[in-house]
Amino acid sequence: MNTDHWREPPTLSGEFVLLRPTVMSDAEGLARAHDGDTLRYFPFGIESQPASRETLRHALSSGRQTLTQIDARTGEIVGTTSLYNMSELHRRVTIGYTWVSSRVRGTPINPEAKLLLLDHVFGTLDAVRAEFTVDDLNVRSRRAVTALGAKEDGALRRHARRRDGTWRTTIVYSVIDEEWPSVRPGLVELIRRKSTPQ
Repeated sequence: MNTDHWREPPTLSGEFVLLRPTVMSDAEGLARAHDGDTLRYFPFGIESQPASRETLRHALSSGRQTLTQIDARTGEIVGTTSLYNMSELHRRVTIGYTWVSSRVRGTPINPEAKLLLLDHVFGTLDAVRAEFTVDDLNVRSRRAVTALGAKEDGALRRHARRRDGTWRTTIVYSVIDEEWPSVRPGLVELIRRKSTPQ
């Protein structure tokens, strides 16, 4: 196992999306990609503020492996995602702090990003668990995580404060290593369906 992979953010390239380590010069592109309710369900704090140099500086100093999502066909920055709560000892990783511009929602970009990340988690890192956490009110994201093949593990009640002051229940989902070989083909098929003109 190459321990550097647990400490250095990866560059992951697909047909529809490129994930690469975020750099400060991404601030302008991320600010353009951010729109409307993109971060509506992020917990209260700097992470739920619109993309800026300040929020980017915070993300880069947070200890997360923060990745910029780039539309592989246009070269345009369309969002971010992160690997965090990474434990090499227990071989588990959380995938989150994910948002994409509304213009690419429903395209193959998000599911392919998850495919690349999960291949990295279970392949390169040789982890046994990939975890996702979602606000219980975020129906769209809960549906998307389930569509990836993740299973619901449970709920963390009054887990975080929302921007409006209400308390969030966080739903925890996961994919484990022994499930990944059967989950992966479904994710590949989801990408294919989203890339096929209707």
